[in-house]
Amino acid sequence: MVGINELNRNYMPINSYGVIGDCHSAVLVSPDGSVDWGCLPDFDSPAIFCRLLDAERGGYFQVAPEEGTIPGLQRYLRGSNVLQTRFTSIAGEMVLTDFMPVETLSAWPYRGMNNNTWQLENGSCHSLVRIVECTQGEMSVVMRLKVTPDYAGADSTVEIVHETLGALINGGGQHVALAIVGADLLPSYTVQIAQDKEDRHASVEAHVTLREGERILFVVGMGRTEASARRLIEEELHTRNFDAELAHTLHAWRQWIATCTYQGPYAEYVERSALALKLMTYAPTGAIVAAPTTSLPEQIGGGRNWDYRFTWLRDATFTLYAFNVLGFTEEARAFTHWLRRLSFADGEDLQIMYGIRGERHLPERELSHLSGYCSSGPVRVGNGAFDQKQLDVFGEVLDCIHLFRRQGSFERFGETLDGPLWSMMRTLVDHVCEHWQDPDNGIWEVRGGMRHFIYSKAMCWVALDRGIRAAQQLELDADLQRWMNVRDQIRADILCNGYDTTLGAFTQSYGDSTLDASNLLLPLIGFIAPDDPRMRSTVDRTIEQLTDEHGFVYRYLTDDTDDGCEGEEGTFSICSFWLVDNLAMQGRIDEARSLYERLLNYAGRLGLFSEEIDSKNNMSLGNYPQAFTHIALINSANNLRKAEIRLSEQHTDPVIAAIRLQKQ
Repeated sequence: MVGINELNRNYMPINSYGVIGDCHSAVLVSPDGSVDWGCLPDFDSPAIFCRLLDAERGGYFQVAPEEGTIPGLQRYLRGSNVLQTRFTSIAGEMVLTDFMPVETLSAWPYRGMNNNTWQLENGSCHSLVRIVECTQGEMSVVMRLKVTPDYAGADSTVEIVHETLGALINGGGQHVALAIVGADLLPSYTVQIAQDKEDRHASVEAHVTLREGERILFVVGMGRTEASARRLIEEELHTRNFDAELAHTLHAWRQWIATCTYQGPYAEYVERSALALKLMTYAPTGAIVAAPTTSLPEQIGGGRNWDYRFTWLRDATFTLYAFNVLGFTEEARAFTHWLRRLSFADGEDLQIMYGIRGERHLPERELSHLSGYCSSGPVRVGNGAFDQKQLDVFGEVLDCIHLFRRQGSFERFGETLDGPLWSMMRTLVDHVCEHWQDPDNGIWEVRGGMRHFIYSKAMCWVALDRGIRAAQQLELDADLQRWMNVRDQIRADILCNGYDTTLGAFTQSYGDSTLDASNLLLPLIGFIAPDDPRMRSTVDRTIEQLTDEHGFVYRYLTDDTDDGCEGEEGTFSICSFWLVDNLAMQGRIDEARSLYERLLNYAGRLGLFSEEIDSKNNMSLGNYPQAFTHIALINSANNLRKAEIRLSEQHTDPVIAAIRLQKQ
């Protein structure tokens, strides 16, 4: 196994990166000014920057002071996903502002399901803009651009188009344009191609000296063809007003986040989580990715490395629930329309995950030429879980639509539940009636064989429950008596076969005594009361047997579960937040708050989280930023707020309680 010291030599900590995006794709920016991961123009495009997954072979796009390697200080500009990195030295100070222009963050209307996106509505290409400005003294700046097409699997050629215009990089069917804006106004500037004889990918270097008040822009865009990429360099990118685009992008992000209705504790973390989740929505279709990265390891040196740049129905509906908590509803509307456009004839045909344009076939393959983050191979693209059977997704989809309806969102947008959407819901409920007794692969996508997982059964109960509520409240056509009978049958079956009286806990699956953190969701979905003795004892057993020394929760113990994968993993942040929720709902508020704040300590400086925590080595693990974690952070903040209100109401008169609520 690779030692932790190698991380410090060759790789930045996962949670040290900032992320920027335009709701089409996203890139990761390190504190030393390097874009080490980037897929353009879409989340699932082959990466052109992948140094994050191979420090030697992977491409990158770095802008930094020439004289040193001291990392800069990163921050997001208020209420936005515009990132600034400030570098200081004895000679002076420079500020690097990174953003990807957006026109609007409205979630509607979307364009369609079938095409990759290359242009904004005004005809401009999607681009990564890096503005470098000397704010004090004098700074010598170097820009290094190494494009490695197709995950560094294809050769590339580099051509300087003109010394003050930029460069063109072609390879693997990808065409990258670098525009250098403002170089002609500077007295000290050079650009050159740096060719490593051992490397198939040449890099472009630009060196410039900036004095106080001077600046230069480096802009990367993608072309469909070599000719279109060349036009970007020679024409478009040098005629665009990037100051106006920056101002508009800031306005768009701030206008969106201003509609957040959350008022409570930890508001700064909640807002950053909301902005991170919005970054992971795919504007052309309404789909939502689980994370913008692939193969960041769940154990350094381990092989649990997966591609998360797809739309899991589970993850997406959890995201929409968190958005709803904050008052955002357009995203749910867009996702519902995306869901309706998926090509499935019946419940049997509904997949657990899709590509962002609705692709059904997502074959998994290994990129053996990449060593992986800290030599944690294999690097994978695609995800073999796409054809797994996971019954819980039926409940999650129906719960999402139920929530959208319950909040009056259909009426707000002039829509109704009847018609095609109800037909789809009824099809899904009927499928659950027929198949809830089947084994499946479960929420954690185990590859060690199908079983009767408790959480899967509980979400089948949710599917029936939400369908019944909609049919009753809206008087929609349904086989209500059958649905109610099956719902009661599922509940009785879980309570009989899913709770181990000897252990004193709900178990992972029927017939075993293994604990599983997914059972912490049972009170959150309304299956059982949080103060039910069986749930209280399940929480206690989870704390005793499924947590590390810091109280963080493993999803299950890998030694006890045949999940078909080798190696170990860290604690799952989402599971730890689920424990916060249960403690809060049981009135154990001090415990809940303490655990919540310990989790916040594992955010990066920018307030972003990966999937897992290795608290022994003080490391973040897994893909980043992880939607699941930010979803749970939002929900737990809200559940803590509600629990504290309930406690306040128990100890004060109603008038004082109302005043406290207003202050929050």
